[in-house]
Amino acid sequence: MPHAGAWFALRISLCTALLLCNTAASSTIRVATFNILDFPQSLGVQRLDDFRTTLSFIDPDILVVQEMQSQSGVDLFLDSVMSHVHASFTSAPFHDGPDTDNALFYRQDRIEYVGAQYLTTTNRDIASYHLLLDSGRNELFLLSAHLKASQGSVNETIRLQEATTLRNHLNTFSAGADFIVAGDFNIYYSDEPAFRMMTDSLANNNGRLFDPLGVTGNWHENGNYADVHTQSTRVEQLPDGGASGGLDDRFDMILCSQSLLDSVGMILLWETYTICGNDGAHFNLSVNYGSNSAVPAYIADALYMASDHLPVFVDINVDTIAAVQEPVVKVYPNPMRTWAQVAFPQYDDFISARLTVTNILGQRIYEEETTDPLGHRIERENLPLGVYFLRVQIKTRFNNYDQRISFAIVK
Repeated sequence: MPHAGAWFALRISLCTALLLCNTAASSTIRVATFNILDFPQSLGVQRLDDFRTTLSFIDPDILVVQEMQSQSGVDLFLDSVMSHVHASFTSAPFHDGPDTDNALFYRQDRIEYVGAQYLTTTNRDIASYHLLLDSGRNELFLLSAHLKASQGSVNETIRLQEATTLRNHLNTFSAGADFIVAGDFNIYYSDEPAFRMMTDSLANNNGRLFDPLGVTGNWHENGNYADVHTQSTRVEQLPDGGASGGLDDRFDMILCSQSLLDSVGMILLWETYTICGNDGAHFNLSVNYGSNSAVPAYIADALYMASDHLPVFVDINVDTIAAVQEPVVKVYPNPMRTWAQVAFPQYDDFISARLTVTNILGQRIYEEETTDPLGHRIERENLPLGVYFLRVQIKTRFNNYDQRISFAIVK
């Protein structure tokens, strides 16, 4: 997501290039998720222009949505929105479960729809779509979920039950299967039991999910996580009944299998992970308040009106890479302002990692050891602006790995 200073320019340039080249770049598939707010009820017809504007800007190849109400809603959204994005868009048959539902839209010139399975939970069904990409050469399972909303122990328990159903289903996949789970998770912090059920290492890790951004902590109502918030796009209460209060929650996410983060076969390009309209500078504000450094003003206005959630998208490289490359440590955001998340390569036999930060004079200014296999959060504290060097020494049961990466601190 975009950040202030140099990171703004870097990220916006990257996103602009991705948006311009996506149609021509046959080696990538863009996957997007969008909670479309009780559609087509809640003034859905009045919001069609804003959906059309937003999704034409994102230009996805595959879109999953949450809070779809009916087959007539799917037909309306396909005809009035997605067909304007690209003429080849079609949709999967609507599944009418309890409460609101999921829907799938895909470009049939690039994607083959094999079928769907629906996982019953105590709240809403989870959709599991079976797709073939790149002329059938690559198989992808794309799941769309909308977990129980609101805080409190009762709601956390329901989310855990839903996440357990999801994890049990994913664990039935063969080792190395490629899958993505996207949607509105309504999760408030990374240690919430539902999130840990999906992402922790368990006895069966075939279905383990990973956050491509590796963000940990309590992101609810926390300005330090402003660049990952997805809801709400409005401070005010609008007639469509969507949530108000401004951007202060990270509900909408794209999680994936470990296989999509390695260097063989399809690869999820984590650096393309984008929360459309989030510039990191609208904490507790409407997405279109003042200027928005992430998107043009007309897109910010469309996002404000379309839904109380921001859409999230990521690109997948479908070109098979024959050579196995060593997984690398990543720092996000880089440059950083107040904090950065260090994401480790995924090793099933991980034991610990030692992080050492030095300045340009070679002076050691930070050292920490962690047993968290996903990564570690570095706080800026009193460090001055500038360039720093991070060394990560990872110890596993069978091997040791030593990697170095530079990062910068900006205003």
